[in-house]
Amino acid sequence: MAPILTKYKAAAVNAEPGWFDLEESVRRTIYWINEAGKEGCKLIAFPELWIPGYPYWAWKVNYQESLPLLKKYRENSLPSDSDEMRRIRDAARANKIFVSLGYSELDLASLYTTQVLISPSGDILNHRRKIKATHVERLVFGDGTGDTTESVTSTEIGRVGHLNCWENMNPFMKAYAASLGEQVHVAAWPLYPGKETLKYPDPFTNVAEANADLVTPAYAIETGTFTLAPWQTITEEGIKVNTPPGKELEDPRIYNGHGRIFGPDGQNLVPHPNRDFQGLLFVDIDLDECHLPKSLADFGGHYMRPDLIRLLVDTRRKDLVVHEGRANGDVAYTRTVDRVGLSTPLSVLSPVADGDNQA
Repeated sequence: MAPILTKYKAAAVNAEPGWFDLEESVRRTIYWINEAGKEGCKLIAFPELWIPGYPYWAWKVNYQESLPLLKKYRENSLPSDSDEMRRIRDAARANKIFVSLGYSELDLASLYTTQVLISPSGDILNHRRKIKATHVERLVFGDGTGDTTESVTSTEIGRVGHLNCWENMNPFMKAYAASLGEQVHVAAWPLYPGKETLKYPDPFTNVAEANADLVTPAYAIETGTFTLAPWQTITEEGIKVNTPPGKELEDPRIYNGHGRIFGPDGQNLVPHPNRDFQGLLFVDIDLDECHLPKSLADFGGHYMRPDLIRLLVDTRRKDLVVHEGRANGDVAYTRTVDRVGLSTPLSVLSPVADGDNQA
């Protein structure tokens, strides 16, 4: 689809999620969608695992300490075929806005680090899952399947893509997105400690500044895309609910102030938020500004040599259980987006609760 709108306003969320509370998480999601809508935005980008917040405690505690937190986290994760998701889709439709939403997706008995791209009509344009949870995240989340790999969708506001956390560092994921002609990218980030917390031998790779100011602009430069980097923040109350009894409470400010937006040539387009900022970062997007960076280095086109280097991508779903079709001997597969109930159009608009209009 050729973009209909080449110039428009977009927003990246730099705010605290509703920790361990699905209802509060949904309310905050709808609140920020409404705020972006009031500002005339055509796209809003949420951080990784915005619902019900990133499980950063998994990096801080031992197995026994993690169990109460893990149980509560699972209980408040978001099933895709749920009234909560339909309320969020309703909000997108009410505001006529594209929404890139990151959430902990509860699918049967497993959790996935999931993103959806919701259209201004409230329909799901893309449903994807992080291909590999990072380090201790693997104790919480499963891996995406082939049919939840693709990140880029052709829309009326351009070819919009989104990836989670260190997927934005993954050269294979970047190459795949570039091959699809991505123009606007959501580099969704979780809660991340700052460099003042770094202790050897933990690598600099694993602090916020490396990812906000190295990985994210590198993505913009290498793909020639407007790159929005929404980030989670945390308050003293958030620290308390994420800390097991007996553990020392951290200073929440070490985690805040990392939201970014970069142009397709890697230039920073918004002032860095201060550590107390809770809100939206706005950017005016002009898709024509992608032309010259891509003309210099289009790694999805003229600046590559497919006769020398090619990337093999398998987007088929591999089911745990497959059903053989006796009539013709084939095997029937069900798309993940169908199985989790996201491919059904949003047909009935439900009113947004008044409580969803408060930060």
